[in-house]
Order: sequence, then C-alpha cells, then structure tokens
Amino acid sequence: MKYIIENIIDGIPFFNGYSSVEKIEKGYSPDNKYIVIKGVNKYLLRISDIKYYQKREVEYKLLQELEERNIQSQKPILFGEFINDNICFMVIEYIEGTPAIKAFKRCSNSIQYQIGIEAGKELYKIHQIKAPAHVSTWDDRQSKKYRYYLNKYEKGNFKLNNDSKIIGFIEENIKLLTYRPNTLLHDDFHLEHIIISDYKYKGIIDFNGYDFGDPYHDFYNLALFSRRISEPFVIGQINGYFLGQPEDYFWNYIPYILQ
Repeated sequence: MKYIIENIIDGIPFFNGYSSVEKIEKGYSPDNKYIVIKGVNKYLLRISDIKYYQKREVEYKLLQELEERNIQSQKPILFGEFINDNICFMVIEYIEGTPAIKAFKRCSNSIQYQIGIEAGKELYKIHQIKAPAHVSTWDDRQSKKYRYYLNKYEKGNFKLNNDSKIIGFIEENIKLLTYRPNTLLHDDFHLEHIIISDYKYKGIIDFNGYDFGDPYHDFYNLALFSRRISEPFVIGQINGYFLGQPEDYFWNYIPYILQ
C-alpha cells in the first residue's frame, strides 16, 4: 500500500483539526495502524488494502453490534475507502490504558481476580451473538481439520513418542464437539488484548481475528497463556463467565486448565 498518511487523514473530514499522527509498529495484521489525536481524544486509524474491503466492512459492522450490546470494546466511528489509493479505512476509538499482561506486574491478586471477573462477564456477552446461518457447525469444521492434520501426520516422517495414546484420546473425546453452540468468538482472548486503567477493566481489543464456533474455544488461552501470568485472573474469568462454578461438562471439554 503506497500512500502519504497525511493526505489520507486530510481526506477524512472527521479528522479536521487533528494535531498529531503516530504509526503503530507492533502487531501481525497486514493493515497499517495509526494513533490520531484530535483535541483531547485519541482514535485508531486502520488502513487496509482495498482487496480486504468486504472483510473489513464486516468487522466494522461487528464492532457496531458489540457497541449495541454494551460490550466494552473499541467503538466504531467511521468506515470508508479511497478508490484512487486502493485502500479502505476504519476509524475506531482508542482505549486508553495498559494491556493486562503488563499492568498485572503492579496489581494485587485480588485486583487480578476482579479483572478476571469482569473479563469473564464480557466474554459471556460476546458469546450471545450467534453465528450466521451459513456458518457450518463447530464439530463439522473441527473434525475436518483434525482428519486433515492426522492424514498429514501419518504421511510424514516425524513421529511423536506414544502418539497412539494422543490420537486415541482425541478419537475418544472428539464426540464432545457434537451439538455445541455456534457463536461469535474473539478467538484470541488473553491478557495482551485486555486493557486496564486505574486498576479497572476497560475493555477487550483486537477483534480482527474473530471467528464463529463453540464458545468454550475462547477459553483455550487460559491454559496456554493466561495461567502462566495470573492464576487469580484465570479463576476470576471462569467465575465471572459462569457467575459461579461452571457445569461439569466444561471440565470434560477443557481438561487441565488449572492443573
């Protein structure tokens, strides 16, 4: 994408009178992201190749639905395109604060637990958004993915010790995926994307990797990532999501989260 960022911002009437723009270098998205300051407010400007127009438009509408459901995330401001520059753009609220992974270094266990409670409640609200009718069932998609990977593994030269036990465990338990709900997934719900300010939960960011599927799939980062940083947060997220202890099925479906 070749463009001069100042020309793009000047071409967006919403930014009339802006005082500064700063490019965000971190992240893995193909988009270019900028923090734009106008008055006392900060905004996030995401610029994408025009080939992503439809995908970004869907993401923008998703943010609108999150706002309508009072889910604490980045509020959508504006979506548009510059045809001559072959780009589309999205303007969203910039949430002031610190990612929980950094903020927790100076937070007590009780605060980490409370942040987990709030995050769990928000995650539950996210999962109330149902998948569109055209999205196939979770068990169908995951079963096909598993069979594909298993076929590649069996044809390959690398083998794990005791692989028969691993495969046997999957074969025995894959039935748990049947008849599961099909809902919106953040699909990367962890401490890097949870923003904290003044020791309070401010919101969840980075929905651009969203998916649809089994809501319990959004808990996988508890074991893979969040547990290594803060067990109080993990306990809080589970308690906040279920407003207490989860159903027994949860522990069968996601074993060893806290072990």
